[in-house]
Amino acid sequence: MKKILPFSLMVWTLCVFLHTGPLTQAEAIGLKPKQLTHLPMANHQYDIALADALDKLKAYYKADILFADGMIQNLRVDSALIDWEKGLEKNLLKLLSPYQLSFIKQKGGSYVIVPKNKQSGNNMAELARLVAENSEHIQIRNFDDYDVQQNLNQALAIQKVKGTVVSEIDGLGLPGVTVLLKGTSTGTITDQDGKYNLEFDRENAVLVFSFIGFETQEIAVGNREIIDVTLLEDMKSLQEAVVTALGVKREKQSLGYSVGNVDGRDLTETPQNNVLNAMAGKVAGVQISQMDGAAGSSVNIIIRGANSLNNDNQPLFVIDGVPVANKLNNEFGGADMGNPISDINPNDIENVSILKGPSAAALYGSRAGNGVVLITTKSGSGRKGIGVAVNSSVVMDFPFRYLPIQNEFASGKSGAHVFEESENESWGPELDVGEEWVQWNSDGEPAPLVSYPDRFKDFFQTGYTNTNNIAVNGDYDEGSFRLSVGNMANKGIIPNTDFSRLTIGLNTNYNITNKLRATATFNITESGSDNRPIIDGGRTSPVRSLFETGPQVNILDLEQYWVPGSEGILQRKYKQKQNNPYFVVNENPTGFKRNRTVSKLQLDYDVTNNLSMMLRYARDSYDEQQEAIIAYNNYDQINGGYHIRNNFSKENNLDFMLNYQKVFNNNWNITALAGANRMEQKYSHVDNNAGQLVIPMLYTIANGAPGTVSYDSQQFWKVIYGIYGSVSTGYQNKLYLDITARNDWSSTLPVENRSYFYPSVSLSAIVSEMVDMPSFIDLFKFRAGIAQVGNDVAPYSLIPTFGTALDWGTAKSMYMGGLLRNASLKPEISTSSEAGVDISLFNNRIGIDATYYVRGNKNQVLPIDLPIESGASSKLINAGLVESRGFELGLSTTPVISGDFRWDMNINLSRNRTSIKELADGITYYNFTSYSGAELRTYVGGDIGDIYMRPVLTVKDPESAYFGYPVLTGSGLYQEDQDVNNLKKIGNFNHDLMLSFQPTFRYKKFSLYANIDWRQGGQFYSNTMMFLGNNGMLAETLSGVPYDAGRPIEDQVKENPEAYFGKWIGGRNAAYGGLPWSGDEANFREQDASFNVGVRESRDAEGNIVYIENLGGETTQWLNPFQAYRYAHRPFPDRNLYSATYVKLREVAVTYQLPSRWLDKISLRNASLSVVGNNLFVWTEAGNGVDPERAFRQTGNGWIQGVEYYNVMPWTGSLGLKLNAEF
Repeated sequence: MKKILPFSLMVWTLCVFLHTGPLTQAEAIGLKPKQLTHLPMANHQYDIALADALDKLKAYYKADILFADGMIQNLRVDSALIDWEKGLEKNLLKLLSPYQLSFIKQKGGSYVIVPKNKQSGNNMAELARLVAENSEHIQIRNFDDYDVQQNLNQALAIQKVKGTVVSEIDGLGLPGVTVLLKGTSTGTITDQDGKYNLEFDRENAVLVFSFIGFETQEIAVGNREIIDVTLLEDMKSLQEAVVTALGVKREKQSLGYSVGNVDGRDLTETPQNNVLNAMAGKVAGVQISQMDGAAGSSVNIIIRGANSLNNDNQPLFVIDGVPVANKLNNEFGGADMGNPISDINPNDIENVSILKGPSAAALYGSRAGNGVVLITTKSGSGRKGIGVAVNSSVVMDFPFRYLPIQNEFASGKSGAHVFEESENESWGPELDVGEEWVQWNSDGEPAPLVSYPDRFKDFFQTGYTNTNNIAVNGDYDEGSFRLSVGNMANKGIIPNTDFSRLTIGLNTNYNITNKLRATATFNITESGSDNRPIIDGGRTSPVRSLFETGPQVNILDLEQYWVPGSEGILQRKYKQKQNNPYFVVNENPTGFKRNRTVSKLQLDYDVTNNLSMMLRYARDSYDEQQEAIIAYNNYDQINGGYHIRNNFSKENNLDFMLNYQKVFNNNWNITALAGANRMEQKYSHVDNNAGQLVIPMLYTIANGAPGTVSYDSQQFWKVIYGIYGSVSTGYQNKLYLDITARNDWSSTLPVENRSYFYPSVSLSAIVSEMVDMPSFIDLFKFRAGIAQVGNDVAPYSLIPTFGTALDWGTAKSMYMGGLLRNASLKPEISTSSEAGVDISLFNNRIGIDATYYVRGNKNQVLPIDLPIESGASSKLINAGLVESRGFELGLSTTPVISGDFRWDMNINLSRNRTSIKELADGITYYNFTSYSGAELRTYVGGDIGDIYMRPVLTVKDPESAYFGYPVLTGSGLYQEDQDVNNLKKIGNFNHDLMLSFQPTFRYKKFSLYANIDWRQGGQFYSNTMMFLGNNGMLAETLSGVPYDAGRPIEDQVKENPEAYFGKWIGGRNAAYGGLPWSGDEANFREQDASFNVGVRESRDAEGNIVYIENLGGETTQWLNPFQAYRYAHRPFPDRNLYSATYVKLREVAVTYQLPSRWLDKISLRNASLSVVGNNLFVWTEAGNGVDPERAFRQTGNGWIQGVEYYNVMPWTGSLGLKLNAEF
């Protein structure tokens, strides 16, 4: 202490004497004397602030350069040191080295300014030389004895504090954070791992932690020796960068169009088996729906509405510059095999950018008609050395809601006290009241009929999903790498169903020279399932088999599904009309195995500091084997069957691109690119199907019965050549103009229409930089753009091709389909314009992103009907104009920041309506599907999604006393009005609004995240509910419309006809409103007589039409409850049309970030533990147990929206644990 004290006192005294010059500048950033020995000499021309010089480098090189203001405050440099012909890193070294500053290249490519040497020096000679060399900058003031004594007293008390500073974004240590003692220049900088050590001699000390991009924090030291800090992201200090078309990274404020952005950490808040599920609700204008309730099912993504009438409207997916295959129609054997995009491991994703409109996506040309989803995977750059990241999760999947069904009446359809166990309907005797009947398992003896209300819970099981991922990354001077291995294993809630995925990813880059860089990425995936649930609504569907099981059957009695002694030949079931659900799931598996490789090789060369070029080869390929086994004694195929299909898909892309960047006069900057692309797609499949087997349980095509085996093989080949270019210019960081152009040549179009051109132009104006605005407005930006993109046609749409049918004995059977091809087809063209604003308010506590767009698609490729004598049923033509209009609103806000508590909220709101403006001459509507009376069609001028039906036939004569009464059949049944001009619109399947919320609450080391999805409005038709009603499984089937039993029913009908027309009156017995039978039937039938309300048409002696009342009086045609309900509901879809409004808690995660002091003891850099849940709460306005999100029906040609049929898996919630750790 005796030696240290005098030296410390001298240093303190000299520092107080200094008033201006490099020494005070250095002390302002907390540098020690040894770090100041090479400060620039006084005779240099320091004509620019270092902060301004760094900003110029940032703008010129389009790179993020991060620094703390206090670190470089008052530092100036010689602008002549900047050599624009050199690279960014060389210029940084020139500017920073004189001040003993350096930089760290962060993950993602940003640069953080840090001191070269964080060790303090205490050599007096060095300090003396520094003062001597800069004497002209030093002013000395008198320093009295009192000041010296005070400094001496302060020097006697030294306090030491250490800790770790981490980011709230990912929990990793932050290098380069400035740690200052408040009110002084004493401080330090965190190291590579975010750790710091600081010594000071000040009572009531407060430490100030600051870092660019994060909010400054002040923490009172007290008596603590360890202070760990979590810095929160500061949106005000960030100029958000997003990935745009062709992988170009741009500052968001410069864009003239809307780009949705989802950070990788937002995709892994909760474990998801499909990355698209993790994106649901997080981007305005993007609708994401899971098609069925099973893990690994297909997911539908629609951007700004479905505009194309002839394809599935799925966007183009691009992973690290590699376009990858994806489709919505993944049906095989009645099962959904899931999107190929589900092969992506969410843990490998760094960021997702969604290019919504043509202005954003125009550079992708004909492939961007439905938008583009750009996925950037994680690289190894950012942290020097080797790092290891491990994450693991186990989630239990539990069914928590089933369709509400009645458990009061047994099988049968002939009326009360008539038990018919062989029927699918449940209109039979009452259960649990002592009635005894012979049943399938009662050994021929009568047994009491009892209900088994838990049969659904007994069949479905708790599933689980286990996800594990390990990644090793390294960053070194010459390059970086990241190697990851992940696996996901799921056991479904349906017995014997599963889904799995194994991924291996490698992302590497290497600096061959200072100008030449090489990048290689490889992603290998093996995914598959031994058994996917059948969801097509056929009798092999386990859900349908279960719902058509009578309430009097204990489902567990069917768990042993083979008849003893006839294993493999006869299934054990209680009736012939259905399959045993256990037999279906165990002996009729439908599975797949898919091996996929996504790879890229890329070279980047800096020709000059302004000009660079890129050469890239990208490939996406997969082979897939699909297999469906049909066991003997299956209801649909009594002799079994075997179906196998091999798919192969490959896409190669070769790109060459030139990039040019230049800054002019410190006011103008320009970025230009030009490139060429060759895309080649090849797809093939071999499909063999044996409709019957010769030998049971031998599943090969060779075992197919003669005459039942079909063979099919197809190959598709498509090539597109494209050239493209863009120019982006900015003026004073206030005005930005983007112009792009692309021309494609497609092999699938005729020669005269093969070339098509796609331009775009967009403008962005930072209004808040041009005019004075109120102080609470931080940013006001206006943007607008107009562009064209489009779709070409599928291969072989120009000429007819032959198909094959079953062999006719020894003869081969071939045919030409009824669709007539068109050799003059043109590409579909999508023209879009959009305008919007980006606004930030109240120190960026509120951010608003609003867009209004209009998009029109013309030259739709449509089939039109032809007269049968032409030899074809339809012909492909170019026709029609489909227009979408909508708005998107994104709101990001931080409502509360108080001490250690912070509440962030993101809100997304959007609405879209798509209408048909034009069709071909003579065509007035486009029909999407007709299903059980529901007509999904859109007339010219109408909206896509409209649902129509044929109404109840009524008396049309206004002079008749029965005008408007339903006209019944002679048997007293309602009938449809077959006049097509009387079709009635009953709804539209599109939502009126889509609204989502993502609140995040943080308190110290804890955080709570949620994703709430609210979709308002729209309707859907449930064919499931129609059949469940028809089969007497719903509570509404117990009784008809209420009536007063003390008054004549016909009087009540005439007084209030609207309350009864189209409905049925009666019930299953007297207690439920059943009426007494008349005539002979009264002698043997229970009081369950019912009827449809209306009149029956007849003719008098003169042939005039007369009407006979069917209103409950003597002339009424009585029906049993099954008939009365069936004909009042089944033919008329509006009886089973339901609101599509719902609210879902899609995700919730409670996370605890382990303290650094714990992690240091076990050599961990970061670790967190989370309790996670998915779909723990679901509310629907319909309240019937059908999930509106799954209002899709799978067919062999794709999914049909707006109708569903037995797509009613139980609502399933997930709850589990997730562990993240980094070494």
